[in-house]
Amino acid sequence: MKPDEPSNPPSQPRSELATRSSMIFDLKEVSEERWNSFVLVYTPLLKFWIRKKNIPSAAEDDILQESLQSIFAGIGNFERDSSKGEFRGWLRTIVQRRVADYFRSLPPGKRAPQEVLDALVVPEQKDADEIEGEQQILDEVKARAMELVRQSTAEKTWQMFWLSTVEEVPTSEIAKQFGVTTAAVRVAKQRVLKRLKELMVDDLAEDS
Repeated sequence: MKPDEPSNPPSQPRSELATRSSMIFDLKEVSEERWNSFVLVYTPLLKFWIRKKNIPSAAEDDILQESLQSIFAGIGNFERDSSKGEFRGWLRTIVQRRVADYFRSLPPGKRAPQEVLDALVVPEQKDADEIEGEQQILDEVKARAMELVRQSTAEKTWQMFWLSTVEEVPTSEIAKQFGVTTAAVRVAKQRVLKRLKELMVDDLAEDS
């Protein structure tokens, strides 16, 4: 397969996630664990883009799988370059191309005109409803990342992180509550943030 060349969730920690992620690097290294995490976290966003193209529900899963195959095949060629678009735009273009392939595969009598197919792979102007809908999906993506990290983090470490980052409780109060030093609270916080940053690609985190 040739790689594509794409021209009620919990409160989220905000600016602290807006940093360079290792997700793309790990995907390029074909890390099975990171790939499985990527699929779990980002599937809602990919499905959202597919459904916006009025795809029959029976075909949605097939297009999703084809999109994931293209992402997996092409991730090694992705380079962060603001002139070529960020990672989310790259993903969206892949989905649009797989949608166009679906419509091209239909029998001639059901196939859309060529100009319509060509337009599918061109980033369209988003309307207000789509912007709002996509933001809701991005919140779900971030919530999934949070839950994935929470499930693999010691409960005490997670609670210290949550109190410090989300509820903004002073470090000294958290240390007193858990009977640890303030340094231990900061270590717990940074440990969880590091794992979240590994899952959240920059341009998604920066939308927080």
